Amino acid sequence: KQWYQRRVRVTALRSVRSVLFCLMDVFVREPTLDWCKYSRKTKKGQSNADEGWYPRAKVETARKKLELGNPSEILCAELRENVHVGREEAYCHVAQGNKGLHARATVGAVCSSVDQQIGCLIELATDLNMLGRQYSGLETWL
Repeated sequence: KQWYQRRVRVTALRSVRSVLFCLMDVFVREPTLDWCKYSRKTKKGQSNADEGWYPRAKVETARKKLELGNPSEILCAELRENVHVGREEAYCHVAQGNKGLHARATVGAVCSSVDQQIGCLIELATDLNMLGRQYSGLETWL
């Protein structure tokens, strides 16, 4: 039942993606104050830094997700752009998985169906190797 509900949600979002893209364009033209602060902070020292780069990157990431992008490829792209992450290529190697062990490693840049994308998302979210590396100070409470 949960798998079906996830599929329905993703399919519903994909069916109105053109409307969502128009709505997200507002954030590119009028970025939030938090996004502007983050943009200035991460582009520190670059005199020609464009404050709109961050909102455009976020909208592009959403576009890739709605167009069935492979979640591990999207994650790697975000890791490469994040100034706070060191050794991003090592994390990307783990995120992309092993061909004989993980389905997400054989998909390519774009998933062939909503079901395949959901499967990759669940696989990525439940991979113990990924979970162990995500946050070294994480303390879970039951």
